[in-house]
Amino acid sequence: MSYTFFYDESNNIRKLFLKGQRINTDSHANPSPCFVLAGIVHEGDVAESDIKELLNALKLPPTAKELKFKQVAKGGFLDNLKSAKLVVILEWLLKSDYFIHYDNINMEYWSLVDIIDDCCEHVDKYGGLNYAPAGGKRTYLDYHKDALYELMKMDKSNFLSLLSKYGYPKVEPKDAASFNKGLNKLAKKYSRPEARARKIVDKRTSFSLLSLSKLFDMCRNIEEYFFVYDHKAGSLIDGFSIFYDQRVKLFNDSKHILDNEFEIQKCFEQYENFDKELSSVNYEFVDSSSYLEVQVSDVLCGLFKNYFTFINNLKLSNLDEVKSSLTHSQRYCLLLISDLISKSDKKNKDFLFYVMSMGEHEKHKQFMFGDYNKSNHADAA
Repeated sequence: MSYTFFYDESNNIRKLFLKGQRINTDSHANPSPCFVLAGIVHEGDVAESDIKELLNALKLPPTAKELKFKQVAKGGFLDNLKSAKLVVILEWLLKSDYFIHYDNINMEYWSLVDIIDDCCEHVDKYGGLNYAPAGGKRTYLDYHKDALYELMKMDKSNFLSLLSKYGYPKVEPKDAASFNKGLNKLAKKYSRPEARARKIVDKRTSFSLLSLSKLFDMCRNIEEYFFVYDHKAGSLIDGFSIFYDQRVKLFNDSKHILDNEFEIQKCFEQYENFDKELSSVNYEFVDSSSYLEVQVSDVLCGLFKNYFTFINNLKLSNLDEVKSSLTHSQRYCLLLISDLISKSDKKNKDFLFYVMSMGEHEKHKQFMFGDYNKSNHADAA
């Protein structure tokens, strides 16, 4: 099946890098770890639904040159759910032959996870881990990547200071064991009973940090961080072209229409010199003012960037309270989003892609699709 994809992006910060105790995005007015590449998609070359009908239904002022997210909704995600214009868009998309697609990339999480891969690679050399009780290696990795990310969020300044001290991600082999020791010290600090007693961590997080500390214990003699070393010191992400590249090549028989992003376009032109697969893909970068579909994609990007930022910040123990406090109109808007995600997932599971922690996956599933049942999460209190 071939499709026609339309794209925009939100929170493309170009680069993610360490600045001592901070990441460069921490100084932003509304910092978010989420980069979102998203939009709408339909089967074949031409959609049956006329997207001009949607624009007419929105009744934008004559001064509006094109549709933008800021014209549709304001504030954070919970405020977005109050938008009548957003409801109009979601209802129209649900009835149309359009679907949505998105890549949600938690940049901070993605920049850290190779640490766990390196640790397990080291322990596997000596057969020190039995992954079966955890449900397999993939589950074990994801659980400890989640724990590492929670540790970073819990004590961000000290965690990032440690990374900066050792030039992460370019940790020299001679410093590998010392770097591991520093990480372990932080993990042990927050896995102790007194951290729970002071309500710094909940029972659930305490257990995951204890398990993380045990992994670091097994890596006390680690020789190198192989997976993270191939980068400049302090450079966590040096560009986002990889996500565009992966997306268009995943659907290499489809057409891809992307909002003008000159840095990405320049990268694609360079890649085509040696990447035959990319050079064979039908893609183009366009001026959004000429494509209503790209303008609608801008709205979806803003919405899902706000949503996944909200999910990242939401505590699991507060989820039921937050969801139960939604007004009727907010609940209806949330239901429309949920239905649109389900419609698109049912059409093609590859339309929706996530790089985020296990905790974020769980919160996303519970908040978007299920009634939160606190009895299922008694250890989160």
